[in-house]
Amino acid sequence: MDTKKRIAVLGSTGSVGTQALAALKNTGTELVLLTGGQNISLLAQQIKAFRPAMAAVPTEEGAARLRELVSGSTRIYGGKDAVCEAVRECGADVIVHAVSGMAGVPAALAAADTGARIAMANKEAIICAGHLIYARLAKSGGELIPVDSEHSAIFQCLAADGAANLHGPANPERIRRIILTASGGPFFGKTAAELSAVTPEMALAHPTWKMGRKITIDSATLMNKGFEWIEACRLFGVAGEQVEIVIHPQSIIHSMVEYIDTSVLAQLAYPDMADCIRYALHYPNRAPFAGASLDFAAVGSLTFYTPDEEAFPSLKIAREAWHTGGSAPGVLIAADEVAVEAFLGKKISFTDIPALVEETLSKCSAYPICTEEDVWAADRTARAAAQSLIRT
Repeated sequence: MDTKKRIAVLGSTGSVGTQALAALKNTGTELVLLTGGQNISLLAQQIKAFRPAMAAVPTEEGAARLRELVSGSTRIYGGKDAVCEAVRECGADVIVHAVSGMAGVPAALAAADTGARIAMANKEAIICAGHLIYARLAKSGGELIPVDSEHSAIFQCLAADGAANLHGPANPERIRRIILTASGGPFFGKTAAELSAVTPEMALAHPTWKMGRKITIDSATLMNKGFEWIEACRLFGVAGEQVEIVIHPQSIIHSMVEYIDTSVLAQLAYPDMADCIRYALHYPNRAPFAGASLDFAAVGSLTFYTPDEEAFPSLKIAREAWHTGGSAPGVLIAADEVAVEAFLGKKISFTDIPALVEETLSKCSAYPICTEEDVWAADRTARAAAQSLIRT
């Protein structure tokens, strides 16, 4: 990658955003935009360290506080549309989209309008509005490379065979299967009965990844893997029947692609999302990195298991939402956000999470998603339906 590229990092104070900034150190790139949410103090520290031309937060109050903490030439934007305005104005060549949850949808659409490369870590935008993003990329000439470890692995396997596509879903003609790997989370091997006693504290103790609270719970229920299954279908243009999930507790193989001749390509590395971020920034090149090489003898063995969908029904629920189509994947996301919040607040049990999501889907009729407003209408309807189920 040209070291003079201009980089924006959206959601820079979150887990992926901080890793992105760490990956950018000493690369000679120009950081033009940082955006954050509620962690104003950390964003202020990042602005002092990286001196971006612009920074944006979604409230005027947050912007006022940021101006109190930061002096210098960084222009600070605040308000509901501030992040999207800054994305469109910053002139970035690469936009690292690390905003989590549905809050990242408007910025994803704005980024797709700019003609920049999007290093995409926000799965919600792809799941509920991926076709809208790709339509905008087609108009702007922009690019998209996923930075979730699994989807980065798939992209790398496709790129190795010349089948990757920066501008839309891959051509699936040569793909027989995509195999998504999953760590299994903290409750791998537990029965449905055992899972009923899980507390929030237990569910937040992920064995492999250090992540935010919401995604950690989703990893424990395997809903996150259900989201990733939908994301794979959307990103790579394959039918649901071509995407399989396998439990791989060592988290060394990050995903695999089987081609029509039954050859399988896999991407292997120690678990570190910074690797995926570096790859997206530098593609089609690879940047030198002084990290430890994979020690196969130390790893020892790589094991694989079929997911237990009786104990973890979220996988089935996610597949059903994708096959229903239209607004259903967005309803899935919104209902899950409500359910996870209720679980963390100890209003429902761990096993109530997928049950509540499934019932919400049954109450919300699916319809086509043609505009961003359609996305938000589905979101509002799903949240209201899910909340009503908690109250009852």
